[in-house]
Amino acid sequence: MVNENSNETKLLQTRLKISKIFNTFVDMMQFEDRLPANIFEVINKYIKYDVSGLFFNESDESSRNIFNFSFPKNNITIPLSEKIRDKFFDKMEKYKRINEIQCNLINGDVAEESKINYKNLKTKIILPYTFSDKLAGGIFIGSTKELNKKEKEYLNIIKEELDKIFKLKYIFNEQAKHSLIDPMTGLYNRQEFDNTLDLELHKARRYIYNFSLAMIDIDYLGEINKKYGRDFGDFVITELSSLLKKVFRKTDPIYRYNSEKIIVMLPFTPITKSVIPIERLRTAIAGYTFEKGKTKTNLTVSIGLCANYSKMENPEQLLYGLGTALSRAKANGRNKVDIFE
Repeated sequence: MVNENSNETKLLQTRLKISKIFNTFVDMMQFEDRLPANIFEVINKYIKYDVSGLFFNESDESSRNIFNFSFPKNNITIPLSEKIRDKFFDKMEKYKRINEIQCNLINGDVAEESKINYKNLKTKIILPYTFSDKLAGGIFIGSTKELNKKEKEYLNIIKEELDKIFKLKYIFNEQAKHSLIDPMTGLYNRQEFDNTLDLELHKARRYIYNFSLAMIDIDYLGEINKKYGRDFGDFVITELSSLLKKVFRKTDPIYRYNSEKIIVMLPFTPITKSVIPIERLRTAIAGYTFEKGKTKTNLTVSIGLCANYSKMENPEQLLYGLGTALSRAKANGRNKVDIFE
């Protein structure tokens, strides 16, 4: 009886200790590497795993899905990481369709050979977490041995604490997303474009790759507002935004630059490869009927194209080129694509 009371007391003390540690993670929601690294550290302290994975659902379909890996004791092979990733997301897919997963190695190294393979993992735990019936994320724990009694008790405590963390992280992501979204169109707003362009320009220089920008302007939008009313003009903008979301890849972010202009960013796409899909888009819009109730119209767009040429030293120069190309497209009769070179 004394033994049982002693064990319960120790377990309670451990619960309080783990809870206290997890409470400090509340201030790490914005740190994409720091938060999973600290979670992995706590898990490994109480459960000696060989491999662990952690995924936070970003809720925004255009965001990257990052699966964080931790291999504290061994190297991992690429086939093993892919096997774990596939098994893990097979289970996550019951809650949400997930595409374009990027793996992020928090600790450990990738090697051609490893002592671990998927078959000799005696413990394979996959835990999805939901919030308001939506997938908040999940965790994977793999070990070459079975969990002992203490580790199972610790796991139950950690599972409860993780439930709070996943909920808080999901709420944080939702709030962050809405602060960067244009409420009328659901596109990213100007603030997010300015932040992303500056970052993308620096990344492109460092890793030497090309990206293109397309600035789309609705021809004679003022006349549409005057003829059909501003409500219909707003409908045209939102309908066009929906069309753009369907046409472009999820990895091509779309921004409402101002009341009339929309910008599409095409990462890893040089100007030569961006012309064809942009020209196809222009043609598709010209053939589309914008219809709301008894009101319907056809319209065209003018598009300016520009890429991160070597002479572009800052975002302002890139935007100048983009605006120049758009102005030429409009001056040359509208319903055209013009390239700044």
